[in-house]
Amino acid sequence: MHQRSEEEDMKVEVDQLKCGTAGVCVQICPQVFRFHEGSKKAYAPMSEVPPRYEEECIEAAQKCPKDAIIITY
Repeated sequence: MHQRSEEEDMKVEVDQLKCGTAGVCVQICPQVFRFHEGSKKAYAPMSEVPPRYEEECIEAAQKCPKDAIIITY
């Protein structure tokens, strides 16, 4: 697993080609993930994830049935 320093910020995005509209990410972490207007495809409106939501983002990525959530540091 990637060891990171405190200065590195978690970034998250949703691959729109892979997103299968399951909504698992929105259920797990609605503070970070949202549905597009008029669509069930999810997106992350913030580029950097606040530290208090990092665990939920990781859980959402692990549980996404389409592996559409991309986490970088």
